[in-house]
Amino acid sequence: MNYTIGRGDLDGVVVFLAVAEERGFRAAARRLGITPSAVSQAIRAFEARVGVTLLARTTRSVGLTEAGERLLLQVRPAAQQLLHGIESARSLGHSVTGLLRISAPRASIQVLTERFVAGFLAAHPQLQLEFVGDDRMVDIVTEGCDAGVRPRSIIHGDMVAVPLTPGEPQVVVGSPGLLARYGRPATPDDLRNIPCIIFKQADIVLDDWAFSIDGAAVSVHVRGPLILDEVPACIHAAEQGVGLFRLPRSIVARNIYAGTLEVVLSSFSMTFSGLALYYPSRSKALPKLRAFVDYVLANKV
Repeated sequence: MNYTIGRGDLDGVVVFLAVAEERGFRAAARRLGITPSAVSQAIRAFEARVGVTLLARTTRSVGLTEAGERLLLQVRPAAQQLLHGIESARSLGHSVTGLLRISAPRASIQVLTERFVAGFLAAHPQLQLEFVGDDRMVDIVTEGCDAGVRPRSIIHGDMVAVPLTPGEPQVVVGSPGLLARYGRPATPDDLRNIPCIIFKQADIVLDDWAFSIDGAAVSVHVRGPLILDEVPACIHAAEQGVGLFRLPRSIVARNIYAGTLEVVLSSFSMTFSGLALYYPSRSKALPKLRAFVDYVLANKV
């Protein structure tokens, strides 16, 4: 079945419904805000396209032919459903409701949840929030997301970016047991003699760690017995003494405080730029997204 439909067909259906329900051209014209002659012309054109007479006209009244009755029976429910759909879509443009989908790196979802979720959802009980974990730099429109969260340093310039978290050091952490066995590294070059846990992000093995040495960025190639693509699993393995691991400090702040992980090489740490919320255009942001942006701006650290 060919679902292609022209503008004239839709106009004809609207005018036909008005005439059929009002049982008159003048009443239909008042309802539609057009002239009776425009109604008559639209009906004639619509009947010509359909190929059958739909309305029986006399000087005193307007009635439906059998074909018109059949068409009304089919079209009225469809028109009501269409109007309901339009109203449903329109409601999203005026109230903070519906589903807000945000693409975010999997490792950052816990931090985002802790900082922004509870208060935001309490303020907007009609809204549902979904964080879609994805480590790729995805096209949020293609993926069906309203917005994305990524490091500020990699967000494209044509996006609106709202800072979420401040910059912070990228720290190297290890368990007390591992550091007792291998010793604490004094310089980044010492990592070549200590096992490291390698993170694989979006099919890219991140085995070159950057450090600041005398004000310059220096890359050190690390090796280790374990490659993982889940940050929580990397952290757990580091706590078990499998190797050193490198990541933004906020993600392991609790582990450092608890003493299960210790920071090494802190004087050589590079700065992680922090996370930002991004989306295509301010003018197209629905109320649900604008509400989240406003909440972030009011509550960011």
